Amino acid sequence: MLILDFDGVVADAFTECAVVTYYADHDPATIADKPIAELAAAMPAGFVSRFRTVRTYARLLDDFMVARDPAADAIRELADFEALAARLPGPRLAALVRGAGAVRSALREQRRTEWLDLHRLYPGIAGLLRRHQGRGTSIVTAKDERSVWEILAHHRLDTAVAQVVGECADKRTAVRRIAEADGLPADAVTFIDDHITNALAVRDTGATTLWAWWGYHTPEHVERAVARKQRRVYLPELATLTA
Repeated sequence: MLILDFDGVVADAFTECAVVTYYADHDPATIADKPIAELAAAMPAGFVSRFRTVRTYARLLDDFMVARDPAADAIRELADFEALAARLPGPRLAALVRGAGAVRSALREQRRTEWLDLHRLYPGIAGLLRRHQGRGTSIVTAKDERSVWEILAHHRLDTAVAQVVGECADKRTAVRRIAEADGLPADAVTFIDDHITNALAVRDTGATTLWAWWGYHTPEHVERAVARKQRRVYLPELATLTA
């Protein structure tokens, strides 16, 4: 059984994620009245630079909001990122996450073609999914389920995936439940994620876990992966990978 993360493994959506983060405190309908290219061009260069740094640490939409803090310019290591994330008040964070989700929904509905075009499949992913069609392939992701299904359908890959578990913060539990639902032991699963925390958490279930080298990571992630002897997987390997 093959189980994949989405952003950073199946598709790269850097600009889309940056846009919904930056405009999270704006009225969604007003934002969606403008072309996405215009919205992206209007983001300050400083924010985009901060978001590029934050993206390497982030696992959830909540984490993206750290990029809104100008102090994120000073992030040099995980401790810096975690300190900034901890100082964002819970109610304010929850409001921003809801706002980002609402902006994403508005863009998906009102700027559908533009929005879909922001999700670029990584080379080899389409072939990997099609090769495993009918074998219970699942997506477990922090992105919302509807967005993932629409992106997959846009690339004619929705029939290659059996289920999507969206807005998932606990991938270890999600992977275990998917395997159990099919009557499979965890060691029958091959899981691919670009965030080392997710990769190691799922590996602890007994699943074969591969750390996607083409996604987002930091030097600290590399050190942690080496220390834990976490196996990497590279894009060229997808052509022959079978789970």
